[in-house]
Amino acid sequence: MRKTRPQLRSVKIKYANTYIVLFIFVLVICIFYFSLKGSKSLKNEVEEVQSNEEIKEQFIKREKPISFKGHKVVHLDLKGAPPKIDFYKDLFPLLARFGATGVLIEYEDMFPYKDNLINVSATNAYTLQNIREINRLAKEHNLTVIPLIQTFGHLEFILKLKDYEMLREVSEYPQVICPTHQKTEQLLETMVQQMLAAHPDSQFIHIGADEVYYLGICERCTDTMIKHNLSKNLLFIAHIKNVIRIVKHFNPHITVLMWDDEFRSFTDADLANSNFNNNVEPVIWKYTKDVYDELGPSLWDSYQKVFKNVWIASAFKGATGSNEIVPYATHYLQNHRSWMSVVAEYSNQFNFKGIIITGWQRYDHFAVLCELLPVGIPTLAMSLRILLGFNDSPLSPPTEIAKLLKCEQPYALIGPVFGSPKCSFPGGEVLEHVIHFQQLRQEFESILEDSRMKGWMSDYNVAHCFTNINNVESVTTSLGRIRDDLNEIKSLLTSALSEVYDKYTVEEWIETYVKPLETHINLLWDAKKKLVAKSTWNRRPFNKDSCK
Repeated sequence: MRKTRPQLRSVKIKYANTYIVLFIFVLVICIFYFSLKGSKSLKNEVEEVQSNEEIKEQFIKREKPISFKGHKVVHLDLKGAPPKIDFYKDLFPLLARFGATGVLIEYEDMFPYKDNLINVSATNAYTLQNIREINRLAKEHNLTVIPLIQTFGHLEFILKLKDYEMLREVSEYPQVICPTHQKTEQLLETMVQQMLAAHPDSQFIHIGADEVYYLGICERCTDTMIKHNLSKNLLFIAHIKNVIRIVKHFNPHITVLMWDDEFRSFTDADLANSNFNNNVEPVIWKYTKDVYDELGPSLWDSYQKVFKNVWIASAFKGATGSNEIVPYATHYLQNHRSWMSVVAEYSNQFNFKGIIITGWQRYDHFAVLCELLPVGIPTLAMSLRILLGFNDSPLSPPTEIAKLLKCEQPYALIGPVFGSPKCSFPGGEVLEHVIHFQQLRQEFESILEDSRMKGWMSDYNVAHCFTNINNVESVTTSLGRIRDDLNEIKSLLTSALSEVYDKYTVEEWIETYVKPLETHINLLWDAKKKLVAKSTWNRRPFNKDSCK
């Protein structure tokens, strides 16, 4: 037995050693395997992090605001509230400091037409000497002057007149000129010649051509279309080519600009056959908050087949309502941010040669005045900062603008909900008093919406002197103060407006906005006095003498 035990022990030890060796081998293999797997995972993680960093960097580059490299042109719409010439002495240096490089001047009937067109101009039109002074001031501050002359639509200022009534495309409406009338070319030729002569140094001219609502309607045009097998698009193209020919006849080297909206619906074939790419640079306009999506990629795909040089047009006022008096700053700033997204997206396909920052003063020749130029200056300044590449917060105005405009309450630049900005820039008092007027008007409108007003001061209540006097007195508590404040604001507004505008503009603004409010307040005041004068009331039903 003693002999066998050592043998068994040696066998056990031998097997144990074998198991240990195998275990160690497997352990080494596992460690080696998992170390390789681990190092591979680590490498993948590093690569993933690096990839994420690259994506992040690309995202930051894409999202980082860029500056607009082309012309930055401010639109001055003179078909309403044309400023006094002296105001340009203060305005142009301010525009230059904002970063503007030019002005687009839409004269309409403020241009001093002469000879056989002398009766086309407004009786308070600028003189040629005034225009020379505007050109001089612009040059002094390195601002390019681009005159705009309407040549198709928006010719109300001429076609409204008896002498030119026969040139209307639709006899009832003086908006659009007939492109096939034999006297149309003669009229446009004279207008273009005089406009170019008054702007000898201008390198660009804008021929309008937007919103041609009536085309190919009159008998003359329909006959021409049938005779020459023309569509409305081709009729439009033929007229624009004729206008361009007239312009080039007087100045072969000038660049012609035109609004693009009328050929947005053109087929690619129509655009290609227009030959516009060699003769005109389109100004693609959109004033909404989401330009990128609303214009859409199909428009840019179509345009890139024809145009290399394009202009775009944004807005700093005059695009959210025909009778607005204070710009919605957030709307217009978002419009510019959206446009910059478009520029970033399509800068490889197009040369964005310039942007026209429009500031409409009337929606058309017959419309009332909308936001006045001095009231829109803060929004214009903030819009230009976006174009210059500044990444300002949309929730607060930039301090640089507040300092430049000398504003005591910068947050009010975002909107009148924050009060009045109390600025001291040229025309700043107009802004101040217009904001106060709007606040007063809103306060009065809140009274009109009060249920006590609707329930106890209706026309029926007033007509029959039948009401709850307590409700009348409580709802009109602030009416006397509003009435007094309006009288004061009317005086202050008249004075401030007179610093910038002639008496005709001052009278028009007061008549359009202040007097209707004044009348309404006085009517309500008289109605209140009539109602509270009663202490006894008749039995129902009422007769015509209920108030006696």
